[in-house]
Amino acid sequence: MLRRDSKYFRLGRTLLTVIVLSALFIVTLINVGTVFASIKKIISVFSFVFYGIAFAYLMNPMLKRVEKLMLRVLGRSNLTERGARKLSRIVGVLVSLLVFLALIYGLFALVIPQLVESVKDTFSQENLQSYYDKITTWLNDVLKGTPLESWIHDNDPVKALQDWVTKGLDIFATLESAFTGVYGIVKVIFNMLIGVVVAVYLLISKERFISQSKKIVVATFSPRIADRIFEIGRLTNKSFGGFMVGKLIDSLIIGLISYVGMLIFGLPYALFSSVMVGVFNIIPFFGPFIGIAIGALLIILQSPIQCLYFLIFEIILQQVDGNIIGPKILGGRLGISDFWILVSITVFGNLFGFGGMILGVPVFTVIYTLVSQAVNNALRKKKRTQATENYYSILTVEDLNQYDQDFGEPTVFYSGDTFETEYDPDDDFEFDDSES
Repeated sequence: MLRRDSKYFRLGRTLLTVIVLSALFIVTLINVGTVFASIKKIISVFSFVFYGIAFAYLMNPMLKRVEKLMLRVLGRSNLTERGARKLSRIVGVLVSLLVFLALIYGLFALVIPQLVESVKDTFSQENLQSYYDKITTWLNDVLKGTPLESWIHDNDPVKALQDWVTKGLDIFATLESAFTGVYGIVKVIFNMLIGVVVAVYLLISKERFISQSKKIVVATFSPRIADRIFEIGRLTNKSFGGFMVGKLIDSLIIGLISYVGMLIFGLPYALFSSVMVGVFNIIPFFGPFIGIAIGALLIILQSPIQCLYFLIFEIILQQVDGNIIGPKILGGRLGISDFWILVSITVFGNLFGFGGMILGVPVFTVIYTLVSQAVNNALRKKKRTQATENYYSILTVEDLNQYDQDFGEPTVFYSGDTFETEYDPDDDFEFDDSES
């Protein structure tokens, strides 16, 4: 009988693992649609857990600051250290929860009345007639002197569009879509409420949950693999924590600046448009332009020239955010190019919707960093340069011999307090290292 530590046993185990993984990979490729549908279903079922984790990340910075303040105050009391920590944790969770709920309530209290008022104003009978006249006048001016001018006079394109919509409208399909939409909104709100409860439990017992996870990893894997999993966990924690909290603060600042600027320039729908710009600013790359487009769509119906002023102001603001405010808050670059940011948003957005667009960048940042680490370590073992720019002009591998033979130590992306890569979000927005 083969011993577990014999080379033949290890070889057989490796071959079996390769065969099983290859079979799983082939089955996944053949049934890729079914696999992704199943993943989306699982994510939907456990969405309240993901909401809870996200809310815990957002409330954790406030919790840490309140805890630190409470420990300083209670240190002068007669409480034991254990009692002081327990009381500090309870107060910290309550304060962070109240602040979080107050922010959510304030957001809805600002947006909902403004949204209702905007919709009523936009679709009032007087305004609809005004929009109709403006569109007709614009079409006549644009098509004047063209073969389509006579067609415009003989036909009413706006009325034709209304008739087409009316005739093509299936009342039962419309009611079904409306019911589905309302059910989806109610389900999201319910999962978010459960997520708040999950976040409270996570924050109260975060050290215990982390300890249990590490205990399972140590019991399951070898020390080398366990250490690697811990390293990936720290990388993921820092990436998600820094990105989510940093982007929220950045979006809040941009929303406030947008609101003040629109009031100064006397632009309509200032509150609603600024909230849309701030909310969609959470999505990197093209997210802010979605918010700008929503605001522009409302403003252009009031005044095209004011819409132009709005677009110029918001584009300038986005340039300031991308080059000054954003990098300052996030503590530097994400560590990936704009091309990969666009790819990650598009791919994860198509797979997992709005949440995928937000989380796609930190997820891809972790994947990108791990792949970079593996490539650089492989090059170091082969005694090849790790500098990317050295590979542009080579024609053969031997051309790399001209570069220095200093290949450095193995790439470690998290050791102690900071990352040793380009990606290094502000430490203000991370969990304690001991909790990772």
